Amino acid sequence: MGEFFFGSHRGHLKAKADAIAARHGADHINYTDPGTGERRGWFACDNRGSPFDGQTAAAVMADIDRAGGIESLMYARDR
Repeated sequence: MGEFFFGSHRGHLKAKADAIAARHGADHINYTDPGTGERRGWFACDNRGSPFDGQTAAAVMADIDRAGGIESLMYARDR
């Protein structure tokens, strides 16, 4: 069925974001656009449809917020 993407952000996040995502069966992806060098990222999980996708996204993002939010997990050069 593919992947469900959520929580897109600018910049790259530290490994703590990867660990948070993994606790919920999701992944965190840091991506650098090869053409522009723009750094960005997102979270993804297996697309299992509703309500599972939304529950996973909510759980991951709640833990990200408890960790201080996206900005606090960014590398300094991306802030």
